[in-house]
Order: sequence, then structure tokens, then C-alpha cells
Amino acid sequence: MKFNLKTNWKLKSRLMAIMLLSSFGVLQAQKIQTVSGKVTGDGGPLPGVSVIIKDSKGKSAVTDFDGNYQIQAKDTDVLSFSYIGFMTQNAKVNGRTSINVNLKESLNELDNVVVVGYGTQRKKEVTGAVSRVKEEDVAKSATSDLGSALQGLIAGVNVTSSSGDPGAEANVQIRGLSSVLGSNRPLYVVDGIPYDANPNISMNEIETIDVLKDAASAAIYGTRGSAGVILITTKQPKVGIMKVKLDSYYGVQSNYRHMPVPTVEEKLYMEFINKNNQSGTVFGNSWTTIEANPTQLTNNSNFYNVIENDLAPIQSHNLSISGGKDGLSYTINGGYFGQQGSLINSNYERYNVRANTQFNKGNWKITTGLSARNEYTQYSPWGLILDAVKYNPYGNQVTADQTQIDNSNGDANETTRLSYIGAKLQTNDKSFRDYFDGNISAEYSFNKNLKYTVRGAVSYDNSSRFTINPSFIAYDNQGVLIPTQQSKIRNLSSRATKQTLEHILNYNKKFGNHNLGLTAVYSSEQYTYGEFYAEKFDIVDNDITVLNGANGLANAGSGNNQWTQNRMTKFIGTLGRAQYNYKGKYLLSVSARRDGSSKFNQQHFQWFPSASIGWNASDEEWWKPIKGIVSNFKARASRGSTGNSGVADYSYSAGIDLNNDYVLGTGADQNYIQGGIQTAFANKNVKWETSVSTNLGFDFGFLNNKLTLTSDFYVTQKKDMLFPVLLPPTAGGGSGSDVVLNVGDMKNTGIELAMNYRTGKKFKHDLGVNFTKNSNTVTKMSGTNKLLYFDGSTISGQDNDQDKVSALAEGYVAGAFFLMKTDGVVQSSEELIEYQKLDPTAKLGDLRYVDSDGDGKITNDDRRFAGSGTPDFEIGLNYSANFKNFDFSMQWYGSFGAEIINGGKALGYKSSNNKDLIYQWTAQNPTSQVPADRGALHNNYRGWSDYWLEDGTFVRLRNVSLGYTVPNNVVNKLSLTKLRFFVSAQNPLRITKYKGYDPEVGNNGLSTRGIDKGTVPQSSKVTAGLQLEF
Repeated sequence: MKFNLKTNWKLKSRLMAIMLLSSFGVLQAQKIQTVSGKVTGDGGPLPGVSVIIKDSKGKSAVTDFDGNYQIQAKDTDVLSFSYIGFMTQNAKVNGRTSINVNLKESLNELDNVVVVGYGTQRKKEVTGAVSRVKEEDVAKSATSDLGSALQGLIAGVNVTSSSGDPGAEANVQIRGLSSVLGSNRPLYVVDGIPYDANPNISMNEIETIDVLKDAASAAIYGTRGSAGVILITTKQPKVGIMKVKLDSYYGVQSNYRHMPVPTVEEKLYMEFINKNNQSGTVFGNSWTTIEANPTQLTNNSNFYNVIENDLAPIQSHNLSISGGKDGLSYTINGGYFGQQGSLINSNYERYNVRANTQFNKGNWKITTGLSARNEYTQYSPWGLILDAVKYNPYGNQVTADQTQIDNSNGDANETTRLSYIGAKLQTNDKSFRDYFDGNISAEYSFNKNLKYTVRGAVSYDNSSRFTINPSFIAYDNQGVLIPTQQSKIRNLSSRATKQTLEHILNYNKKFGNHNLGLTAVYSSEQYTYGEFYAEKFDIVDNDITVLNGANGLANAGSGNNQWTQNRMTKFIGTLGRAQYNYKGKYLLSVSARRDGSSKFNQQHFQWFPSASIGWNASDEEWWKPIKGIVSNFKARASRGSTGNSGVADYSYSAGIDLNNDYVLGTGADQNYIQGGIQTAFANKNVKWETSVSTNLGFDFGFLNNKLTLTSDFYVTQKKDMLFPVLLPPTAGGGSGSDVVLNVGDMKNTGIELAMNYRTGKKFKHDLGVNFTKNSNTVTKMSGTNKLLYFDGSTISGQDNDQDKVSALAEGYVAGAFFLMKTDGVVQSSEELIEYQKLDPTAKLGDLRYVDSDGDGKITNDDRRFAGSGTPDFEIGLNYSANFKNFDFSMQWYGSFGAEIINGGKALGYKSSNNKDLIYQWTAQNPTSQVPADRGALHNNYRGWSDYWLEDGTFVRLRNVSLGYTVPNNVVNKLSLTKLRFFVSAQNPLRITKYKGYDPEVGNNGLSTRGIDKGTVPQSSKVTAGLQLEF
């Protein structure tokens, strides 16, 4: 027994010793230690590399500017090093306190994560048509407008300048026209928060842009996804030491050529032959106004020299600060952008700041985003370019600082026109806008598979616009004071607010080779808008610019139309989405969203489903023999529906205009009685416009993905589109009134190709080319009227049916030109006799119209389709190269096949002020193809003619840049981590046959697409700048 006790004691002692030693070993294994090191790539340090501990929460670090990092880790931990453009590398700690890593560059972008709305996906697993643009691509453009920066970068995204004015927003369309009367703008989503308009954020705030082009991808945004979705991720917080970065540039702008204007001698010659053609007047038997004022012969005025602001400055400065530790990180961006316009009295300034923070604690992740922006815009008076087109070269020159007109040595009939121009140059039209956006998101992870996110956001947009048309004095050639444009002060204030609340539930689970992702979303929004204006006439003193500075008639009002009235709009939506893949080879995604909108009277809700599939064929075993050549191949197919709620509020209601006075009674008993006229007719059944889109796509990778090619083919059917239907005058709305009904259908078909090639180590090249072709057809219009001209499509001032050129017509592209075909000029007596059978009033030198319908007369029915302002196809080319410390890049954009109606040329002809008229038909010049000037209202110069039609094809070098990065051994002596200098030019080269100011004439609506009537052109810019970091 004693022996047993001793034996037991010895066994127990030994067992306890073993347990203690084992515990000590475990404790040693679990000891947390500091691990540090350096991350390099391509022989140099890599700043900003993400260092995380795998399978841990919130434990991460970021390398500093020298590539150094430091992190707390256990002996059994695995560190993961990742950086955009490089292959992710893992390293086990294994007791080491120093781990250096050299990352290898990756040409394979398939593992990159893209934003797809309410979540992310590996690019390899995406089944829809999604394209990505990086920060450096848009940052190359010296512009305040995001849309302009996107031009030529993405296949399927059409960007057309609306104006060259500073601060102007470009028109952005994804895969063609989505609506005729509603909005064609894509939905912008910034950090998960939807915006119905361009968010106007600084390029320096952007980290990535993902564009959802097909309906299957955009259907998750339901009612507002029909025009595509642009997902913007701003620069997010990153853990690491504080990093400061400055981006700054300054430059000047210059104008392209303007339309040539005649000299005094040429103008006098044109006036003589004009009179000869109009009344048979011959030399020596005519009287011109200049004979009474011969001193005007020395004027040689050119109004372009007055209105053009050559070498206007443009500048941008941005400062960003980022950093943080485990648990709390931040990124702050602050910037200024300033640009003077290429025309006088135009200016734009923007101050912006954005702060993003992220807090991690246990299973919680809290992110916040705050942004504020202040904008100041000064608008140049409308129509200055058209004034320059008409300006008489021997007329007295009006200057920009002139406050009165003394036309003592000029034409008395011209004094009023000069006073109008002088007053216009003194007009002060400016606006101030204050924006504030705030959002907060709380994410709770129940486990590694399931997480719940609640997100709230609020935005405010306050705007004030002050317009002053000053008092202006003018004397005629007799010294008599004449009436001028009435002076006026007008103030306009508006306020818009928006609240957004979203609940998001995400579940992701891997079951062996099966991967499943489920998403459920509830979203609600409320938007309110209100505006008010007040104006007063007859300014007492131009230096007093408040409303009480005028003592004349006063007006005030709000809600003048459906777009400016006070309103509140509410949206609610629910979404369900399932994503599945097997081994990453066989892909499936389905979703359904149900949206409701207060914009509709009865049919508030509608479902928008979608489905897409994909197959990564290159992952199959039988693909391996050719994998070295064709390294990647994926086939995709999708079909989905989206809606368009971008219509005016209360469009289902009737509208009454009370600003109509009626005269009742006769003689002394006449009285003015306030009355009204119906301007909008009720349609209680107005409903969603719906798009159903089918997409087929193929993704290729060659030579280990050095060369990639993406192709997409799509058909989009637009149904229940809102079209205007003409009503008879007896309906009460007068001539030309209409009612808006869901009676139209439209189809878009297209092809998109995108190719990218990257190669080189010491001398790196990156070449990207994209091709877009979109065809649009109106397939259905209601009633017997299959051709409806847009009221805003007049080209040269006369607002009548013969000057309207753009139309909505069944079987044609929306916004098509329908013009009178011409067949040269009547040049001989034989031709005149034959043509007078169609137009008995015709004379020699007249423009000869074609009797297209064969009824023996020239009428409005002879118009025929003559193209449109929509290009047949577009091409973008982007190239960049790096050699040692030098970098070079350029961006090209080409638009092919669009037509332009040269309204400036038409107006110059009508005003007898275009140099072409020197060579017009006369008896002495009988073979001329320039029709004789017989007055502005003669058929020779009507706007309906294809005589003004020109080829709008152009190729533009959008940007070219050369930079130099100072070597690290020099930069470190300056206590900096990076210093780069660069010079760049925007729009330095343009190739086009168009004879107007600028072939990029999109304007702001379908009715004016392709019509150039005084659009402010794009200017060319030269800038120099620097980037530094510390």
C-alpha cells in the first residue's frame, strides 16, 4: 500500500510537471509580439500596402511611405499583404519579429473586388455588365464635372458637353436614350447613398467608380435604374501613420477658332449685292447708311474680341489627411477649384471638404461620412455668341465696361440694338449654393457569414440666385435719349432636403465547393423642394442691388411649373437578391425589387425582377492546354427590368396658368379681367416607364491576362413611355396643346467592346481602347400623328413650324432631323422655268427644294429624315507609359456619324453677316452654290433646310500629360515621401470637318441635340502642377 502511494505520488508529480511545462509552452505560443518589416515591389518601397491578420477582426496596419509597417501578432498568426495591382502574399509569423515582403505585380484583375450595389463581388464572379474606373483615370481631367471626366473612358457611356461654361455639367447617358419626357440621367450612388443628379464631388475625393450598365445589374435600384447606375466610392479610412497629400495645378485656357466675320469692305460689298438681288439696285443707284456716317468706315468692329476671355485661368488645390490605429481610422479631403470662363462675365468657384471615419469594436463597425460644398457661379449673358455672329463690322464697337451708348456718328436704327447689347454686357447674374451631406452606417456581424447594416443619410441643398439687369442709357445720332431695356432686380431662393434610411441584411456562406450569397434590403427616401422668387423693375441706382433699390412694378411667386413648384416626393423599396456559384465556375444571380413612388396617382407600386448567369469556361480542366494563350474566358447572359420615375411631380394633375388677362366690354367700359388657361391636362392613369433589357457578354484574357477583351451585346425594350399626344384647340388649351400618356415604345440595341493591354517592367505600357455603338428607334406612337416636332428645336430665332427641325417619329431615332432636301441653286433660265412649276415665286439664285412627296408643290410635307445629333459610334483610346521616374499619358475620344445643324451659319445668313455671302449667286456669279440673299424670312434661309446640315464627326485629344517623380534619395532630404511635377494639356487638338465653333453640341435636352445655336464651346487648357506627400 505504501508502495502504491509513493508510485501514485510520483506519477502525479510527473503529470503535474508535464502539464505546467505544456501550459508554459501554450502561453509562450499565445504571447503577442510586435512584428515589423518592409514591403517592396518593383525594387522600391510600396506605401499604402494593407497588412492584415487572417481570420481576425479589426487587426490591420498600412505601410508608410517608406514601405515600413508594424503590427501586433501572435506566433501562430498569418499576415496577409495586399495592394492594388500586385499579387496578395501571405506570411506565417512563426516566432519572427521581422518579416520583409517583396510583392509581385499582377496582371490578373479577376480577383479585384467591384461594387455591385448593396455589396461587392470579385470581378471573376460578376455576371452583369459592370465597368470600373479608377481614381487616377478621372483625376487627369482639369474639370469640375465628373461627367466630363468620364468621356471616352467606358464603353457604353455617352458623354456630351452641354456647354463650355465653367461649372457646367455634361450630359451623361448609359446605353442610349432611356426616356423622351422624363430623366435620362443615370442614378449616382455615393458610398451607398442614392443621388438623382450629379453629386458634383471633387475628383480628388473619389477612390473608384463602378458603372452598372445592364438591367440585371441596375434592377436592384428599381425605379431609378433604367438609365444605368454610377456607383462612387470615396476615399475610405486606412489604418496607419498619418499621411498628408497635396495635389495642385494651375493653368490657362484658350478658345478654338470662331466663325469668320466680314470686314467693313466685305460687309459693304455684301449689302450692295444683297440689294441687287432683292430689288435690282445697281451701283451708283443705291444709298447706304454709312454714307451719312463715313467715320464708321474706320470701325472694323469684331464683337468676338469683346466677349472672348482668352487665357482665362483655371486652378485646383486639394489637401488630404488620412491615418489611424486599430479601431479608429479617418480620411479628410479639402479642396478648392476655380475657373474663369472662355466668355467674359463667367466664373465658377467651389470649396469642398469631406471627412470619412471608421470605428471597429468587437462585432461592430461604424462608419460616418460628412461632406460640405460651397459653390459660386457667375453666368455669362445668354446669346453673346449669336450677337457676335450678327454684329455689324462698321457699327460702333460696344465694350464690356461701357455704361451708355452715344451713337452720334452711327445708324439711328442701330442704336436700340447696341443699347440692348451694352445692357447685356453689364448684366450681373450669379448664384450661391451650399450643400451638406451626412451619413452614418452601423454594421453588426453576427458571425463570419451573417451581418446586418443600418444606414441613414440626410442632405441639404440651399441655393440663391441674384440677377441684375442694370439701367442703361443710350442716345441716338440726334442726341435724343431713347428707350432701352427695362432694368430689373430678381432674387430666387430654393431649398431641397433629402432623407434616406436603409436596412441591409447580408448572408454569405461557403459549403464545400458551393458559394451562396443572400441580400435583403428595405429602403425609404423622402425628398422635399421649395423655391420663391421676387423681382422689381426700374433700378434707381446701379450700385444699389437690393430689391428696394428699384421703384417700379414688383412681382413675386413660386411654383410656376411642374419642375419648380413646392413638392414632397416619397420612395420606398424592398429588395431580395441571391448569388450562387460552384467552384467559381458556374455563376447565378437573381433579384427582385418592389418600389413605390408618390409621383403616381394610382399605380404606386411595381416589381422589377432580374436574372443573370455566367460560366468561367477557362477554369475547366479541358481548358488547361490553351491556358497559356487564352488565360481567361467567361460567358455571361442577363435579363432584367427597371423603371423610370424621373417624371415631373403631379404629372397626373391638370395645370392652370392664371397669368392670362382678358378684355371685356367695349369703349370706356373695357376692363381687364384676370383669367386662366389650362396648360396641363390630367391623366390619373400615368404610370412607370419600364425597360426590359437582355445582355450577352464575353470576357477574354490572353497571355496571362496581359491582354484583356470584354464584349457586350444588348437589346433594351422601353415600354409605356410618356409621349405627348396632341389635343384639338377645343380641349381648352389652345393650339398645340397636348396631354402626356403612357403610349410610346422605344428600342435600344448596342455593341460594346473594351480592350486593354499591359506589358513591361522597366518600361511599362498600358493601352486601353473602347468602342460603343448604340442604335435607337421609336417603335410605337399613339394616334394618327406619327411625327411630332419639338417646340425647342428652332435654329435661328423664328419660332414657327418652318424653323423646327427635331422630331419624335415612329420608326426613327428619337430627336431625328426632318428637313427639306435641297438640290443646289437655280442657276439658269431653263432650271428656273422647270422649278417654277413647283414654286411659281422662284427666281434665279434661289435655293432649290426637292418635291419629296411628288404632289407638285413645295410644302412642309416634303420633309424627310436627315440624320440626328446622335453618333453612330464612339471610340475612346487611353494610353499611359512609365519609364524610370517619368510618366506619360494621353486620352483620345472620337464621335462618328452624328449630324449638326449649324445654327450660327443660318443666323449669319439671315443677318446678312456671313462671309459666305460675298460669294452668293449674282448675275455676275451665276455658278455659285450660295443662295441669293432675299431677306431673313425668304425660303432661301429657312431653318427647315438641309443646307445647314453638316457632318458632326470629330476626334479630340482630350488630355495629354507628362510627369516626373523626384527620386527618393532627394525627396527624403526634404522630409517628403513623394514629389511629382507634371504638365498637361486638355483639348489641345481637334479634328473635324464641322465649320462651326465646336462640334460637341449636346445642350440639355433631346429637342436641341445636334443643334448649334450659340452653344459655348469647349476651351483648350494647359496646366502645370505638383503632387507631394509626407
